[in-house]
Amino acid sequence: MMEKISAFKDILSVPRNIVITTHRGPDGDAIGSSLAISHFLKKFGHSVNVITPNNYADFLHWIPGNEDVLIYEGNEDKAQSITKAAEVIFLIDFSNINRISDFAESVINAKAVKILIDHHQDPDMNIADIVFSDIKASSTAQIVYEIIDALDCKNYINKDIAECLYVGILTDTG
Repeated sequence: MMEKISAFKDILSVPRNIVITTHRGPDGDAIGSSLAISHFLKKFGHSVNVITPNNYADFLHWIPGNEDVLIYEGNEDKAQSITKAAEVIFLIDFSNINRISDFAESVINAKAVKILIDHHQDPDMNIADIVFSDIKASSTAQIVYEIIDALDCKNYINKDIAECLYVGILTDTG
């Protein structure tokens, strides 16, 4: 894990344009993890856009940062433009690129470094340059927390990040 953390640090050592995406029909773990890492990365000066393939349940719209989420469906041109300019793309809470539906082509064709963070079985290791995968983890949010901890950055976890991680862990584990 430390080799991946070192590569992660190197990639993110200077402010970059970042896209975070998650699977179609995102649940609490998908949205919570995506927004947690978005808040975290913004603390280091990165320009971050969260793009979901489609909309998600209204009961998740209270989560801090929800107002900045771009829904790919209905905003294809804008999402594709943002993705094309990305230097780093985070693939959150899915193990197969087909899970992002029509948005997959834009992500595949992007020249960005891709980082997969997921807890599902059989991750496609070919879709990302760096893969953080742990099928024993309760949720992707747990892995996001573990990455923040491994970066020795727990002190950066504020109320917004904590709430996002909590939603992810609670909704995936009950």
